[in-house]
Amino acid sequence: MWAILSLNCALAVALLTLLGAAGERLGMNHWLKINPAQKRTHSPIHQGQEYYALIPNMQQQELVPLIRRFWELLAEQRVFRGAFGIL
Repeated sequence: MWAILSLNCALAVALLTLLGAAGERLGMNHWLKINPAQKRTHSPIHQGQEYYALIPNMQQQELVPLIRRFWELLAEQRVFRGAFGIL
């Protein structure tokens, strides 16, 4: 039971981190910055959590590139290709 729960948590963390990385590569991280610093101010997992919360209200021109980049990053991960390759 605990192993399944731990696996689900690890999967959620990995997917949110990839979502955050996708948004950062698209330059969406400027939505989250509160200062003009050039360095990263939020971790990819935090960015992923924020983007996930924003998805229901995102405009299609913002959502489609984010999801495309997310799937590209997901396809680059050997673990996900092996586990979800048939999807």
